[in-house]
Amino acid sequence: MVDQADIFQPLAQHSHYAELCTVLYERELAYLAQSVPANAVTVRWFQARLRSLPYYIRRAARGMLATESPLQLDVQNGSWHAPQKKQLKVTPAQQERTQKWLQRHAALGLVVPVIVATPIQQRVLLDSIDRIDTQEQRIHLNEWGWFSYSGESIHEADDDQSGRAEPMQGASITLVKPEKINLTAACCGHQWSHKGRTDPRTLSLREVLLAATLNWDNPSQVLRIPDQV
Repeated sequence: MVDQADIFQPLAQHSHYAELCTVLYERELAYLAQSVPANAVTVRWFQARLRSLPYYIRRAARGMLATESPLQLDVQNGSWHAPQKKQLKVTPAQQERTQKWLQRHAALGLVVPVIVATPIQQRVLLDSIDRIDTQEQRIHLNEWGWFSYSGESIHEADDDQSGRAEPMQGASITLVKPEKINLTAACCGHQWSHKGRTDPRTLSLREVLLAATLNWDNPSQVLRIPDQV
């Protein structure tokens, strides 16, 4: 006999899907409203972004519902939640773990966490590997550029022409192994100041999509976002 809760589960799933689509739309439109086009190039970017928005919004909502993680999904706010650590640290032991993990598992498309720290703020962001240089023991991330296998940021001349993200002046950027503590901080938008924990930030649509492909049981694999709810 089919349990009554199982009968209504698909209905609840579709309700959550619609709710997530709505909140993600509102969030992304608010972001785009602040991105005022200044020239023909940015106008074309703006138009292309608007055309592709429905596809990526639906994809992100499906991914948030399908992903199996230890985090609590807040459908109304389109976010994940988990307890936040008091501090965020990068230790020599962590650098060694990162190096060993990348030597063994580095692959195109893998999602990895990056710690961006300034004198007044620390945060963990998600990025993905798009180039691997095994000879030089380094990888290139789609947004943050080149890193050594130990996690140190490597500035290259072509980074200035590639649209690489620019952190605040004086920031240190460190790639770390995708361990639960770092992935949790990244997916929940956890932030720290010099005084301790601060309010979490809202993830970008790109980060939501990356988070939805995380395999928490095996971070060396990327999960596929389903085509249907």
